[in-house]
Amino acid sequence: MAANKTNGRQTTQFLLKYGIYFMLLAIILVLAIASPSFRTVTNLTNVLLQVTTYACLGIGMTLVIMTGGIDVSVGGIMVACGSVYVVCAKSGMPAGLCILMIFIIAAIFGIINGFAIAYIGMPAFLATLATQCIGRGISLVLTGGQSYRDLDASFAFFGKTKLAGVSIQIWVIIVLFIIGYFILHKTVYGRKLTAVGGNLNAARVSGINDKMITCSAYIMMGLLSGIAAYLTMSRLGSYYAAMGDGIEFMVIAAVVIGGTSMVGGSGTMIGTVVGTLLIGIINNALNLFHVGAEWQDVVKGIVIFLAVMFDAVKNKAKTAD
Repeated sequence: MAANKTNGRQTTQFLLKYGIYFMLLAIILVLAIASPSFRTVTNLTNVLLQVTTYACLGIGMTLVIMTGGIDVSVGGIMVACGSVYVVCAKSGMPAGLCILMIFIIAAIFGIINGFAIAYIGMPAFLATLATQCIGRGISLVLTGGQSYRDLDASFAFFGKTKLAGVSIQIWVIIVLFIIGYFILHKTVYGRKLTAVGGNLNAARVSGINDKMITCSAYIMMGLLSGIAAYLTMSRLGSYYAAMGDGIEFMVIAAVVIGGTSMVGGSGTMIGTVVGTLLIGIINNALNLFHVGAEWQDVVKGIVIFLAVMFDAVKNKAKTAD
């Protein structure tokens, strides 16, 4: 009986740890069989391009959630960065400076989030919800909700240029993931970040500056939101007022599906890659099968619900051990 219990627990742990990989493969196989359009090179390339924004944000969100926090402001930061670019471009400011403003605004939002959460002690969800609203409000004030298509040539470069037959945007994401993987898994900073999320009191006792670690995670999230805004505008060739609307919850779902615990202290960048691809493929499948926008929201809601449930089950299994 004891052996059966042990085997059952090991099987459960294996499925919780690696089930997402089998799920991704199963969904790809089913879609490849069910839809000839899915398995075309053009479609698969489009899937990778469409997930570049999710992937970029997923890197930062992994770091933030690893600390035990959360950031729902990323969509607001993206659209605020885009609107500031529009205003600067219309004023005749040099193109390079306009693009630089995207990253300056992103960094400012990240600093505000990090300082409010780490040093003031504001709840992460409420603090970032507030900055999300601020970001979206700024975009409406600056652009009046209007779209903007007269982007600088550098946007077209990042949106259309290919390197070795692969879009430069995909190469950018690959590089960012390698950097994120190295930071999280191969550096002292990454170990400290994991320690802060895993056991805050123990981290403090061991001399880790938890406030600095937490604040820096939100600053990196802010900067990656700026990069995501730039990549999105490059891919679409335009700025629009609804940019990033609701993206934060799908990114959180992708990260959690990938194995990063909502309570912090546990997660991998590889898992985030898989979770991001899964979300992108689900979105692609909904479009291929012409699912209505209203039903797409239902499916996305179910995905978010299942992601949180999966995390809860995984944490319960760990506690039982």
